[in-house]
Amino acid sequence: MRLSLAISPCPNDTFAFYKLIATERYAIDFLDIEELNRALLAGKYPIAKGSFAIMEKLAPKYEILATGAAIGNGVGPVFIGQLAQGARIGLPGEHTTAHQLFRFWLERHAEHADVRPMQMPFYEMLPALKSGQIDAAVLIHEGRFVYKAAGLPLIADLGAYWENQTRAMIPLGCIYIHRDLASHGKHEFVAALKDSLSQSLNAYRTQSPLYKESILPYMQERAQEKNADVVAAHVATYVTDDTLELGAAARASIAEFRKLLTPVL
Repeated sequence: MRLSLAISPCPNDTFAFYKLIATERYAIDFLDIEELNRALLAGKYPIAKGSFAIMEKLAPKYEILATGAAIGNGVGPVFIGQLAQGARIGLPGEHTTAHQLFRFWLERHAEHADVRPMQMPFYEMLPALKSGQIDAAVLIHEGRFVYKAAGLPLIADLGAYWENQTRAMIPLGCIYIHRDLASHGKHEFVAALKDSLSQSLNAYRTQSPLYKESILPYMQERAQEKNADVVAAHVATYVTDDTLELGAAARASIAEFRKLLTPVL
């Protein structure tokens, strides 16, 4: 029986899951990050990538895997564009970590409390900025690598702001697995994901033919930004040792981020 999974089409996910994509054991859907979050909240998939921002809401039914996470330093969303009174701000989904980090920044910049958030898929943001539909945007994924070339000014690096305020790493996304999934299915999947990620990392670090002729073209095929250098920068930035296995500092940072999600009684 094939097990249904869902991940984003972004390079760090297709990189990590590359070996699994070709197998018959897993049926993989590719969704925008907010679509993934909503699917998890609806219990649609036994395993899926999602934002750390929904970990408290998912806790009764899902657990976080120690493998497959996007967490680190210098990996956060960037707030770009023009910030004026009543500015229209593009955000990549109300359940995303980017939205939480924007709120974290906004609560400490009360002079901008009148901005108007507008939720939209991340890949619509740059076109919306260029057309004047929005005034500023919080960019995720490949966005942090391309906004300068598009001539867009940086208002704030929201990830750097979080790091400076909390001394914690930036927990972006992780793999959630349903608590009802049989233990042998969970262990089988974790082993397969680690094997896939290790293969991709070895191929990337050695720049082997597997990476250049197979993994890289596949990442480009799925990615919003097709440039090989941008795709490689995405892997170098978002795939870390903590992606293979969450370390102590990463786990402490997740606990720090959880404080944003837990109402103060």
